[in-house]
Amino acid sequence: MARYGYAALLALACGAMSPMAQAQGQFFVMGQFGEATYQDIDADEDSADTKALSGGYRWQAGPYVQIGLEAGTGRIDELYEYTEWRSQGIGSSRTETRLETRYNHVGANARFTFGPEGRLFGIARAGYMDYRVDYSEHTSTDVIYPWPSGDSYRSLRIEDKGAYFGAGVGIDVTRYLSVNAMVNAYAFDGADVPYFGNIEVGTATTATLGVELHF
Repeated sequence: MARYGYAALLALACGAMSPMAQAQGQFFVMGQFGEATYQDIDADEDSADTKALSGGYRWQAGPYVQIGLEAGTGRIDELYEYTEWRSQGIGSSRTETRLETRYNHVGANARFTFGPEGRLFGIARAGYMDYRVDYSEHTSTDVIYPWPSGDSYRSLRIEDKGAYFGAGVGIDVTRYLSVNAMVNAYAFDGADVPYFGNIEVGTATTATLGVELHF
């Protein structure tokens, strides 16, 4: 899946540098807030809050089109799962697991205005990201002799790369402020670690509301 993000990034970046690009353009800073859902994860809970911050510059590539570059950072908040095992006459065991993802990204960003004086616009974005997945597990065991009781801990950090792409629509509130709604997809290459707690994080999608300042 990552190769599609790379291809889209290349296409948008080439468009940004095309001869039709004019000197006119604008800087922008955008914050996004919403919910992320993992498509491939071995856990009862698969959704968490997400937030991201990005900034960049768009060149004018036509009367209604701006194409440029962006960079930023984001996170998917902690997923939490609690499991408990009990057996009469033997004992019990309780396990708490946590999973959190952080990422940095760089890519291309395009804005398409609907009409010469229109306040409505569309957004497309794609690019490369590097990410960090932190996984932790705490097990508390209370069993009858001769088995030992006590706590055990283990943790794992996965660091790798991937791709992202997204699309959305927005409206200009003022000359320098706009709001938008977006859907983004993230492909986490190499985050499949089935031998450790059956972690399998393949892709995630986010549905977000955003606020953008442009100047």
